[in-house]
Amino acid sequence: MVRRKILTAAIVIALPAIVAAQFGHPLKGTWSGEWGPKNSPTRLLLDFEWDGKDLTGKINPGTGAEGTVKKVTIDYSPVTSWKVQIEGEVNEGGKVIPVRVDGTLENLGAYTRAFHGTWTQGTRKGEFAVTRN
Repeated sequence: MVRRKILTAAIVIALPAIVAAQFGHPLKGTWSGEWGPKNSPTRLLLDFEWDGKDLTGKINPGTGAEGTVKKVTIDYSPVTSWKVQIEGEVNEGGKVIPVRVDGTLENLGAYTRAFHGTWTQGTRKGEFAVTRN
């Protein structure tokens, strides 16, 4: 029984590294979907790069703005889905607007992953949902 618990704990601890080794990093790649109020959503495109240590990327929230990812924080402790927080900024007509994303990354071991949660861009806030292309 003790061996089984130790083996289970080892698998849980190693899972993020195993998943990252298979695909580089589960967030790496291009993601598309929508954000905003359900009655008037806006197209959303995210493009993440993984250098083996850090995630960087581009944000295109579909509002004529383009931006960059400044910081990504991931809670790897949930085994089946990770909690992800992204901080970035977009340039809207020459004005820099902060972006904060609080979401959940699901289907970690699959090619088609889902990422959804809350998108805050300046004073605007809404739900977002994207899938990996």
